[in-house]
Amino acid sequence: MSPGSSAPGAHARCPIHPVRVDSGRTVVTFGEGQRRGVLVHGEGCDGRIVWGRDHVTDRMSEGPPDDSAAERAAAAAFDEQIAAALPRRSHVPGATTYFAEDTFEALDVFRGILLEHSRFETVLQGLCEQAVVAIPGADMAGVTLLHHDSENPATAAFSDARVVDIDADQYRADEGPCLEAARHDRMVCVRIDEVITRWPAFAAAAADIGVQSYLSAPLAVDSEHAGSLNIYGFDADGFNDIDEVVVKMFVTSVEAAVWNSRHTAEAKQEVVGLRAAMATRATIEQAKGILMATQSINPEAAFAALVQQSQRENTRVAVLAARMVDSVGRRQDSEGP
Repeated sequence: MSPGSSAPGAHARCPIHPVRVDSGRTVVTFGEGQRRGVLVHGEGCDGRIVWGRDHVTDRMSEGPPDDSAAERAAAAAFDEQIAAALPRRSHVPGATTYFAEDTFEALDVFRGILLEHSRFETVLQGLCEQAVVAIPGADMAGVTLLHHDSENPATAAFSDARVVDIDADQYRADEGPCLEAARHDRMVCVRIDEVITRWPAFAAAAADIGVQSYLSAPLAVDSEHAGSLNIYGFDADGFNDIDEVVVKMFVTSVEAAVWNSRHTAEAKQEVVGLRAAMATRATIEQAKGILMATQSINPEAAFAALVQQSQRENTRVAVLAARMVDSVGRRQDSEGP
């Protein structure tokens, strides 16, 4: 085939132009109109040959097209399309290594704290310490409590003294992840770049501490207080969905423990009150009996007499009855058998 001639089967406006001969292999270039992957048959000096277009270089060479090159090109094009379709993110978190044993152990330790301690302060302190153990990337933790009738939030527990400073910066600026979670009852998971954008005053105040990642979960204490469990980390990769689940487990455990503790305390108080009421009633019945015996009156009249005397003395019936019973008892003791 001579230079400038068209190979049989090729389009008339797509001439083959020999470029070079390399180790007996002739390489040619087709015009732009030539369809990719076409096989062009022609006659060379050594007999019939087959021309094939290279999908990567867009050049024709002797022999069939390189299928592997075509597959690689197709894969590369597909990857480019997928990459272009994905949303752009300013930061992609790195892979986090989770140690399930640490998480389970921390949960077990915290469960023991809930079972062994009834003081709310002890429970919150254990919550902070074990949350740091359970969550990768967590360096410090604290609990914020906010009374609904007060504008002065407070840090009720913390695992590191720097937590107090971080929280105080949020309180002074009246903004930040811990207040967002407590006031709006929602999980807040942010990195430092978002903190700077959303809460610039707090970010500027807390910059010297160097926290890069924040995770705050709402904590329902009672009807009068709002709260949040706040996790702080120096790792810029931030926290993720799994961390949020673990934090939610801790928070839910605390809320259940507080609810049970409060209802247990209320039940105990009711029992104490019932016992006191029963004792008071018994004393009043004794006082009525004394009046019935000394004044020869019926139970109703005896109780009415107690009420009237308590009003004259401006004292409670139970107190008056106890004094009467005690007085009679002392007199009997002094008189002897």
